[in-house]
Amino acid sequence: MGDMEKSRVHTHSQGANTLSDCNSSVIKTKESTLIPGLPNDVACLCLAFLPLWQHRRLKSVCRAWNAALSSKFLLDLRQEWGKSEGFLCFFKDDPSLTPGEVFDPRAELWSLLPPMPCNPYTYGLTNFECVSAGNGLFVIGGSVFDARSFPIDRPLPSARVFRFDAVRYLWERVSDMVVARGSFACGVRQESLYVVGGGSRHGQFAVGGSRISSAERYDMREDRWHPLEGLRKIRAGCTGFFLGDEFWVMGGYGHSRTISGILPVDEYYADGEVLNIKTGRWRELKTMWEEGDRRQLGRVAVLRASNGEESSIFMLENSSIFRYDVNHNRWYKESQLPRTVLAEAACRLVALDGELYVIPGGALLRPTDLRHLRRKRGLIVFQIYNPKRGSWRLLPTKPPLSHPTSIPWGAMCTMRL
Repeated sequence: MGDMEKSRVHTHSQGANTLSDCNSSVIKTKESTLIPGLPNDVACLCLAFLPLWQHRRLKSVCRAWNAALSSKFLLDLRQEWGKSEGFLCFFKDDPSLTPGEVFDPRAELWSLLPPMPCNPYTYGLTNFECVSAGNGLFVIGGSVFDARSFPIDRPLPSARVFRFDAVRYLWERVSDMVVARGSFACGVRQESLYVVGGGSRHGQFAVGGSRISSAERYDMREDRWHPLEGLRKIRAGCTGFFLGDEFWVMGGYGHSRTISGILPVDEYYADGEVLNIKTGRWRELKTMWEEGDRRQLGRVAVLRASNGEESSIFMLENSSIFRYDVNHNRWYKESQLPRTVLAEAACRLVALDGELYVIPGGALLRPTDLRHLRRKRGLIVFQIYNPKRGSWRLLPTKPPLSHPTSIPWGAMCTMRL
């Protein structure tokens, strides 16, 4: 039997094990038949293959459908049979007051997440990170104001971590980080979260705040944080991602200096560090650009490999897309955005399904758009780049929450369900 046939047998055996849970753990209502004339195992597959945006509407068909569509095993079926879909998750600052937003690029539909649990003593959460893992979504750390601290207007780093369960559709608090931090590098590998560096800087302040070099790993099965070897130097505002068995940390800022002894200015890094998760040791990543090429690292996104290809690393800077050459440790220009945007510093770059999504931080910079801005208020346009084809497309959409001209996205990530 060939390798391909063995993999198919293995996949279908896993699917059979999951389908066996259909009658025992899900369908416990009087209406024990999901679809008349079909075994429940086959009916579960039919429901799992439906687009996810239709599930909420179909839950009202009957109790049996509601039980099946609300179960974890249906999401597991979608993963095993390759029917999972990618979504974009957006968070504004202080997600306990403003709910997160989820965008389905296939159906071009938006939905809202429930607000995060609220703490009566803290407010103004910003510079946090959000990542997805399995059927969950994590919101980690950040910088907040605490009414119990003195002085009250000095932001503090947060160690709190919240997880959104997509099956139960609710937030829950998990174990706090060992070291409180915001503006840090974060990545997910298998059943672990990695956080590196960070500090206490708040989004309301352009400078200031502490910087740290510590690193730690969160075990999702144990609900426990484990300290790791720290960075070689303090680093906040950095970017992190996984390439194979290594966690790469790029850019960020460390110590600050003053101009004329008055104006504080950050010293941005042009280098990075790489953690080998097998050995637990860091190695140095040398300077990635020549002096004068750029002031700091832009928004970075990793396009995951498929069919044995290598992952690609891209950066958004000044309305241009750059590709990172791992062998030469340099950034090379790949393409130019078809439309420049206002508030470029607030733009985001996200990779999803083989494409790069440029999420605007402001209105499109075109006379026709600015002339009709009042009529198009709340409409944003995603600029989507396909690296294989080298082509762009535009996707106009209107989020459920009203957005001003400048969109203060706090954090965003992708999620597969």
